[in-house]
Amino acid sequence: MKAVILVGGYGTRLRPLTLTQPKPLVEFANKPMMLHQMEALVAVGVDTVILAVSYRAELLEQQMKQHADQLGTLCQYFFSLDVFQ
Repeated sequence: MKAVILVGGYGTRLRPLTLTQPKPLVEFANKPMMLHQMEALVAVGVDTVILAVSYRAELLEQQMKQHADQLGTLCQYFFSLDVFQ
């Protein structure tokens, strides 16, 4: 089963936490917020997580690959162009 998570955006309401990292990597309860979502999806049988990314996509991809490997799931990335530029 596949799931799509929209993780684009600049996270302006979470500044200063998002000045150096994308919003999904901000920690909540000692884990990146994205990891909580991925764990819940894996628990219900999702084997492929599709992330629609934009801001700091390369950092997000780098960090989530490690977590996806640990969870035994595949992460696919779709990069969104910034329409406001």
